[in-house]
Formats: sequence, structure tokens, C-alpha cells
Amino acid sequence: MLSMHVDSYLAARRAVGYQLRDTEDILRDFVAFASAKADTHIRNRTVLDWMRSRSSSPLRQYTRLRTVILWAGYLHAEDARHEIPSQELFPRHSVQRRPPFLFSPVDVGRLVRAGRALGPEGSLQPHIYGTLFGLLASTGLRISEALNLRIEDVTPDGLLVRNTKFGKSRLLPLHATTKERIENYLIRRLDEAGSCPYVFVSIRGSKLHRNTARGVFRRLVYRLGITRPQDKISPRLHDLRFYFANQALTHSPCDPDGIGRHMIALTTYLGHSDVRNSYWYLEATPALFSKIAMRCEDFANGGNS
Repeated sequence: MLSMHVDSYLAARRAVGYQLRDTEDILRDFVAFASAKADTHIRNRTVLDWMRSRSSSPLRQYTRLRTVILWAGYLHAEDARHEIPSQELFPRHSVQRRPPFLFSPVDVGRLVRAGRALGPEGSLQPHIYGTLFGLLASTGLRISEALNLRIEDVTPDGLLVRNTKFGKSRLLPLHATTKERIENYLIRRLDEAGSCPYVFVSIRGSKLHRNTARGVFRRLVYRLGITRPQDKISPRLHDLRFYFANQALTHSPCDPDGIGRHMIALTTYLGHSDVRNSYWYLEATPALFSKIAMRCEDFANGGNS
């Protein structure tokens, strides 16, 4: 019965645009635990036992508890036999922003070239990863968005990114060099793996899995010496999205109106509905500080900055 309640809850929330991948994993795990106790309703005692049986960070424990509380509140509205756990079971834990790894243009160039040099020789693999890493760095796509691209989504006007966060879609115009690279890649990709509808494919000819892409990425950044396994901050594929946002800001117009228009365009390009969400991706890089210093100096000398 609890499993059916999970299905209806997820369906209701996904109908308004939520994706809920982590939410589903958490709730399925709780239901399996509760079902082993023969529970047909949410019980505070079972929630506490489940939390104690799952060893993890305070933030992860808070996320688990908060997820079950929201679900319990949803069910309790129709059936008071479902108990709503207290938030006090585990202390509130705020989300800590993970500092991004700041790639330089040189790092990205080396990564793309290393992707193109992958084996086996004569296979599609080097073309897949060289194109994928270059596309992420030049468009700021999320890895899920890139891997969900279908062949028909590569249009003369740009990339059609479908049903992303909250069910939105957007059209991304491409720089001429990026457009040329992906078109050249598709010629070979259609030749060698034409039956699969996705742009990026695995060695089996099916859709490329994000964990496979992450594994190749991690192996290359270690091999290139961009980072080491023991370093405190290790690069993620998602950090290429940070790279794109910071490069866009670094090369933005210098006048106040131009910067404002540029930020609105960047927000739309990244797929955000609020410009504040884009600020998350902006970092104080040396190149950006240098640009700010030059504008401040120009202002101090009587300029209009």
C-alpha cells in the first residue's frame, strides 16, 4: 500500500514539473524498510529506526527526513493514520555550497583534445567525448541535458533542449565553431550508430549513461594532471557549466546596460527563470578581477564606468 502512495505522490508532483529523482530513491528506500516491518501507514517509530539504520552525513540525514515529512503531510491530509515525523528528530542542516573547480581555457582545451585522442583507434569513442566535453564547456548545458539530446534536436537555429527543470524547453543558438564541430560529429555518428535516436551513444550503440561519461572525464583530468585524486576539490562535469558562465561574464560588455542585458541573456541560456539562480555560477576568477580592476581604474581617472 505504501508503494502505491509513493507512486501517486510522485505523479502529482511531477505533473507540475518536478523531476524528483532523489526524492523517489529516498521514498522507495523508506517504503522497503517500512514494508519489512509490515507497516501500512507512516509511523514515527519506523521513520526513526530507518534514519538510524542509514549512516551518512548530517545533510543527507536531514534531506531524508525532510523528504519523508513532506510525503507524510501529503498523505495525512486524506488519512490521519499517517503520522508526520517531527523535524526535531534530526537537527536542521543547511545546504553547504560545494566550491566549483575553476577550469582555465587551457585546461578545457587540453581536456577536449584528450577526449579526441581516446581509443580504440578508428572508433566513434574519441569523437563522442571530444564533442561532449567541448559542447558542455561552450554552452553550459547540464550533463543530463546534453545526454538527452536527440538527433532532431540539433537544428539549423541551434540546440533544442527539451523538458529540462520544471518541464521547460529552450533553444540555444550555437557559436559557428561549436555548430561546425557538432555537425561534423553527427556525420560520423549517423554512419556508425544510426539506429539510436540520441546524439551521444555508448559503445553498445545505446544512449550514453552519465556515470560512464563521468568516469571518462575523471580519468582524463587525473591523467592530464589538472587535478589529483587526493586534492581537496576535484573537478566534476558540472564544473564545465561554471566555466561557461564565468567565461560569458568575463567577456561581457563593460557598460552597465550591456552587463544587465548580458546577465539576462546568460540566465535564459542556462535555463533559469530567475537571474539570482545564475549568480550561483559566477566565481571571482583572476580574469574577472583583472577586468573589474581596469574598470575601477578607468572610473577613478574620470571615465564613465
